[in-house]
Amino acid sequence: MATEGTVVYSQDRTRRLRMALYVALGLGVVVAALAVWILVGVLPDDSGALTYAVSLTAAAVVVLGVTTFALRALPSRTVEAKRWCVAVGVVLIPVSVLLGQLGFVTIVVGLSVVFLALIADDPALDTRPGVPKGYRR
Repeated sequence: MATEGTVVYSQDRTRRLRMALYVALGLGVVVAALAVWILVGVLPDDSGALTYAVSLTAAAVVVLGVTTFALRALPSRTVEAKRWCVAVGVVLIPVSVLLGQLGFVTIVVGLSVVFLALIADDPALDTRPGVPKGYRR
C-alpha cells in the first residue's frame, strides 16, 4: 500500500491523465456556458428554467473546482493526485444526468479518468536501465 508521499504514477500515465483532465475541464466549461445561456436566453421566456440553470451552475462549479485541484496535484504523482483524479471521474458521472445527449460524452470521459487513475502503474518504468530517454517500444 502506498504512503502519502509515494510516487504512484509513471510520467506516461501522468501525461495521459493530464489530457483526460483537460477534456473534463472543457466539459465543465461547456456546462457553465450552457448554464449562462439558459440564464440569459431562456429564463426571461420560461421562469421554470431557473431550477435547471441553478443545477447546471452548481454542477459546473463542482466539475471545474475538482478538476482544477486534480490538475494542480497531478505533477506530484502521489496518492493525493490519485484521489483527486478519481474524484473527477466520480463527479462527472452524475453530472451526465443533467446534460441529455451530451451526457454520454460526460460518462465516457468520467469512466476514462477513473480507469486511468485506478489501473496499476509502475513508476519505476521511467528509469529502465539500457533504454535511451525518450525511446518508446
